[in-house]
Amino acid sequence: MKRIHVFGCVLIMVGLGVVLGCGNRQGRPPRGGNTAEKKGDEDEDHSHGAGPHGGTVADWGGGKYHVEFCLDHAKKEATVYLLKANAKTPAPIKTDKLLLSIALPAFQVELKARPLENDPQGTASRFVGGHENFAKEQEFAGTISGEINGKGYAGEFLHKKDREDHKEHKERKGGGTARERDLFLTPGGIYTTADIEANGKTIPSVKYKDISWPHDDDLRKGDKVCPVTTNKADPRCNWIVNGKKYEFCCTPCLDKFVKWAKQDPKKIKKPEEYV
Repeated sequence: MKRIHVFGCVLIMVGLGVVLGCGNRQGRPPRGGNTAEKKGDEDEDHSHGAGPHGGTVADWGGGKYHVEFCLDHAKKEATVYLLKANAKTPAPIKTDKLLLSIALPAFQVELKARPLENDPQGTASRFVGGHENFAKEQEFAGTISGEINGKGYAGEFLHKKDREDHKEHKERKGGGTARERDLFLTPGGIYTTADIEANGKTIPSVKYKDISWPHDDDLRKGDKVCPVTTNKADPRCNWIVNGKKYEFCCTPCLDKFVKWAKQDPKKIKKPEEYV
């Protein structure tokens, strides 16, 4: 009888542990059902730095993904980038929308997929939506939620006003635009991760800041020409693509050339052919 009594007490204690362990903690918001994965309570105070686009980064799915929340007050738009576990690399997913729920002032915005140029067809790593409240420079706290293959994900964030001010300051100081960073710091086509490394993990507006391009058109036989304009190439203006160094007449040509490398590699010739 004594052994049975002890065994019964163990069962009761285990049962209580299951009941107490499955409930929400007092004062914690509901998790929105069993389908939504969120970061555990123990990591709530973990602070991420600014994201690759200068926005606020939050965990999404217990660290499996991250989301980056960015604001454009002039356009009254919010943009959310889905990132991999490293919080830097785009993570395209097969969904056409995310839901942005702002706590104060309370409102919701459906963010529609706006794929980056390197996102595979049928996927997106960027989602955009507009609301009048985004015109005001203030703090925004809320939740970003969505589904991947029928599985729900959610992540809470706090976007502070000074984070956006930091982004604007960075761009004024020559940190480039989000579009430029998307183009030059993400691989695609024959533009590889190794090329990004070889170029110094930077962008033309930073690497060639304050350099002017004379556009010398006095071409002679054997001169190198810009692959985009066929003007005389300036050896100072060069970029690595597909492991090869190309020379251009000025930095705006780099944009078009890297786009070709990502979207239409057949346009790209060997460097020695641009003479």
